[in-house]
Amino acid sequence: MRICAVALVGLIALTGCGKKKGGSHDGGLGGFVSGGSGGNDNPASGPTDLPSGLPTDLPSGAPSYDAPTPSYTYSAPPTYNSDGTNDITATGCDYDESTRSFQYTLNLRNPETQSMHYSITIEWEDQNGGSLLGSDYKSVTVASGGSQTLSATSYRTLTQQTSFTCKVTSALKYPSST
Repeated sequence: MRICAVALVGLIALTGCGKKKGGSHDGGLGGFVSGGSGGNDNPASGPTDLPSGLPTDLPSGAPSYDAPTPSYTYSAPPTYNSDGTNDITATGCDYDESTRSFQYTLNLRNPETQSMHYSITIEWEDQNGGSLLGSDYKSVTVASGGSQTLSATSYRTLTQQTSFTCKVTSALKYPSST
């Protein structure tokens, strides 16, 4: 490696790299001169008067080595379906006149191999006009393979006979951190 550096320094000194031909001054910056009145300046031709005796048996290529084998293994995280509506069965869509509340019972079962957190929205709609009569939101964590029963409630006074429907409008689930 030292021989290459000596040869390179000698080559730079002989070819005049870093010197500017002619008498003009360009603020101390070196470099090759292109164009101008220097005569046969052809940077692509290279020097023709190289010194003799430079070594010709220089090593080529980079040293070879064996790359280390990683000592870890990668396991993909478990997959799950983020839509939890299929994990819920609901019963008892009703209106209780004594408490003036809509009621709906949700039976939730987690089929995943990990504990899941569920964010559930429930709505009661007027069957005739489709207007929203009430809603409830539930947030619960269920262990892997576990189940839980939830009571959804929305308070509202009805002044006339009303036909309504109960439905789970969304049930987002994601792995629980606990």
